[in-house]
Amino acid sequence: MDRLKHHLLSAFLMLNILIVSAQGTVSPNNISTSNDESLFIHLNTSTFLTGETLYYKLYCLNPKNNSSSLISKIGYIELIDNNKQVVFKNKVYLDNGKGYGDFFIPTTLKTGNYKLIAYTKWMLNKGQVSFYEADVAIVNPFLPNEFINKEQNGSISAKKDETGADSNSQATVNPTAEKSIALELNQKTYTNREKVNLKVKMLSNKLKTGNFSVSIRKTDALPTKKQINAETFVRQQSARLASNPSNSKITFLPELRGEFISGKVVSTKGLQEVSDKSVSLSIPGKPFIFKLVKTNQSGEFKFILDKTPDNTDAVIQIVDNAKENFSIVLDDATAVDLSQLDFSSKFNVSPIDKKTIEERSVAAQLENAYYSKKKDTTDRKSNPDIFIGSTAKEYVLDDYTRFPTLKETITEVLIECHSKRKNNKSMIYLSNDKVVLDNFGPPLVLVDGLLLQDTNEIFEYNVANIHKVSLINEAYVYGPKSFGGVISFETKTGDFQSKSEGNYIKKTVLQIPSYGKKYYTPDYNSGHLLDRIPDYRYQLLWVPIITTENNETQLSFFTSDISGEFEIAIEGFTDNGNPISVKEYFEVK
Repeated sequence: MDRLKHHLLSAFLMLNILIVSAQGTVSPNNISTSNDESLFIHLNTSTFLTGETLYYKLYCLNPKNNSSSLISKIGYIELIDNNKQVVFKNKVYLDNGKGYGDFFIPTTLKTGNYKLIAYTKWMLNKGQVSFYEADVAIVNPFLPNEFINKEQNGSISAKKDETGADSNSQATVNPTAEKSIALELNQKTYTNREKVNLKVKMLSNKLKTGNFSVSIRKTDALPTKKQINAETFVRQQSARLASNPSNSKITFLPELRGEFISGKVVSTKGLQEVSDKSVSLSIPGKPFIFKLVKTNQSGEFKFILDKTPDNTDAVIQIVDNAKENFSIVLDDATAVDLSQLDFSSKFNVSPIDKKTIEERSVAAQLENAYYSKKKDTTDRKSNPDIFIGSTAKEYVLDDYTRFPTLKETITEVLIECHSKRKNNKSMIYLSNDKVVLDNFGPPLVLVDGLLLQDTNEIFEYNVANIHKVSLINEAYVYGPKSFGGVISFETKTGDFQSKSEGNYIKKTVLQIPSYGKKYYTPDYNSGHLLDRIPDYRYQLLWVPIITTENNETQLSFFTSDISGEFEIAIEGFTDNGNPISVKEYFEVK
């Protein structure tokens, strides 16, 4: 049902919002922003020490009813320092409007105030209110601290969260949430390394299902930044909608199916025509990603990564007989206007915080020392290799007699192929008894997904390293071009490198969006395997995706070797758009 809804929304946006030119690029003319979206972030905390990990969950919402937005597939999150410089930038894959990730706080960062901002490309059309922002404080105990307030001589007053609740109280439940959700612990006090059972129950029959994130971590006396919870976010968003109507000017297009990779073809020899030039994108790997588009009248091109690649290396090429007369210029990453970010609030740590900082720092160092024993795992499944499809004929070369050269392998094994010599270079072609494939142009030749325009390279390659050859010996139309079939080579190592050079070929490194990580949590029920491994986790649990089925869900986890008060914080939205913000506390002695 969700997939059907997404396809219907895609069709609506493509017909009513996006104007797609015949050249395959998207024009911003006559686009409406009536289909709006916004982002809410749940952070595991707002104050970090270097060596700790910042966890985040993104909720991409329709601001009119707080239901999940299906417009954007990619979210962006950045950490900004007080000089308004980007410290890190992550991309997040949004599945049905939800995504998550993490960032390890390195020791290169200074103590001070930071801003965490999040946005989608579509949100950037809204000007100054184009992104979500949250205050974050970072303490680096390894660098001289410029922010120690030596005048403080007493205790730090109890911190207040955004709801105004005392962070040292035993329970905090927001008024709306009190009627709709409950947290039930099997007990209130635990010992070290004891199992905790937590039940999340929806109390209202109208709010049976939803999607939430849960953070469970130790509280301490360090100064904290106010976090906006889901309920406060909804109230503020309603006020913004009333005072900031949708902007009719469109600069950024929505990444409806996936991330954009865009650029421009430029003539390097005179004023040559740059329109209608074929441009390919290859992301090698198993499986690989291959795309082919045509430039518009200005030479601009745009690829849509509708599948998440497993490889970060990408190669973009101009596919043209006169390709040497052109060059590729890739568009720069989108820069967000940070001029209005306010860092005026001061962040001070008192000398009385020294013990707390030392304890947390030692705990973080111990946890990092045993990282190899406590690794997170990737839960993402690879995309199926659907480029070639089931119509291809496959030759696994180890199933046949091996020959020392590709030319001999073509003659003896790949019977649908034949080779020719032209201009002192070897060319490979396909044969078909029913049609002359040469009439459709040369075949599309790929090696590990990399487009090979100079096929002499594969003849010079060590044929013993070729694992498989897939063939389609019929006319093949892909994107704007037709080919005399497809010949796809797969090497044993999957890392073929072309020797071709020139301005017509551009190599780049992609930043792959965060997707599908399962965060480590120990299981002390499994015997004595972990008895000798220290457990100094301040963050007992981070589960970015929990859903309620039949009005409830069950969570279980173990306490660590750290004693004290721990906070359970749950944020999220029900399926009908109701915000949920709940906190509960328990003790470990």
